[in-house]
Amino acid sequence: MYKLPLVNIFQKPYEIWSYREATQGELNNTTDYGLIMHGVKEKLKYAIKNHYEAAEYILTVGADNGLEGFIDDFLSNSEDFKNMRRLMPQQISKSFKDYQQHYPKYDRNQLLLDIDNINRTLSEGQILFHGGLWFNDQLSQICTTEPLSTSFCPQVALRNAEWGGKAYDRGRIDLFVLRAKSPKTKVFVYRQKGTRMGNEKEVLFNSGATLILRKKYLIRDDFTVGKGFPTSSKKISVYLLEIDII
Repeated sequence: MYKLPLVNIFQKPYEIWSYREATQGELNNTTDYGLIMHGVKEKLKYAIKNHYEAAEYILTVGADNGLEGFIDDFLSNSEDFKNMRRLMPQQISKSFKDYQQHYPKYDRNQLLLDIDNINRTLSEGQILFHGGLWFNDQLSQICTTEPLSTSFCPQVALRNAEWGGKAYDRGRIDLFVLRAKSPKTKVFVYRQKGTRMGNEKEVLFNSGATLILRKKYLIRDDFTVGKGFPTSSKKISVYLLEIDII
């Protein structure tokens, strides 16, 4: 098996600023579109320096497209991510497309075989996100029997947990922060650009991954989720889970 490059999306912190309205003088002397649209940076409110802070932040605020854009830009310019993608097959099999675009209508056995044949694992310490529900509250360690979809972006993982009314039905969201620990499970890294669902920023684990729950934090118990049309809504609890994945 071959290790993929380590991709750290928070090499540079993601900053959230408060803004003030630009003065007429400032507007007259700038060609900065951002200054016209957003105003002048006034005060640094947050500096998100790691994945755990990012997960807590997105569960607290619910949505921040600036954060997702920050991660998109990082991946677009990261040599480590480009090298990670170069180690994937240039022509991918139908099973990968079907899993991403037509789930749950895909050939499970072919997908598992295709991931296995790529023969790549993450590097030690790689961190990714998954939104859903911990498999069994009585267990702190499980072994997956199905592929596990993860993302470089916590907002994408959170939206996936909500999609189709899943969070409404379950009554809870667990946002996994998955850290590769002595990784053995093979993975496939999807393209970010030139594909219909590149916004997912997805990394797919083969079945047989061992997940070890290290810590669990309640972030809030009043997170609003919805289902159906017209939409029914309710408030649920959301948790941050620190997990080692092998």
